[in-house]
Amino acid sequence: MRAWRRSRPFWGGLLTLLAGVELISLPFSLDAIPLIIHSVEAGLAYLLSITMIVLGVLIVFQPAQRVFLGVVAILLSIASVVYVNVGGFLLGMVLGLLGGALTAAWTPVPHDPAAAVPQDAPGAPPAGPEVPDPRKEPAAGADS
Repeated sequence: MRAWRRSRPFWGGLLTLLAGVELISLPFSLDAIPLIIHSVEAGLAYLLSITMIVLGVLIVFQPAQRVFLGVVAILLSIASVVYVNVGGFLLGMVLGLLGGALTAAWTPVPHDPAAAVPQDAPGAPPAGPEVPDPRKEPAAGADS
């Protein structure tokens, strides 16, 4: 699980998912579904919340699209201030901003195939002679 989690922007996706859940919790608790028919803003609250939840799942399972999904999460979090009860009392907005920023800033660790194979393993390339590091040796003519 640890290797899988580190190969994708897991924490950014989780925070974005939690932002969507927090943003949708208030409309569900108020039973505002009949209000969607009469008010565009109530429908946008549901739309923003469900989109944030879907973004959180996509961020975890589509790490190649991390920059686009992170920017969309940030923009939806900012829009939630207007449409979803002051951004879910600011908690949903802050979670969405953090999740989007973590997602957009995440970069995968480059895979080094030489570091993955231990030297003792069969099939590993033979170790060559040790080359001294010139930075660690004292300069010629310097007294210790």
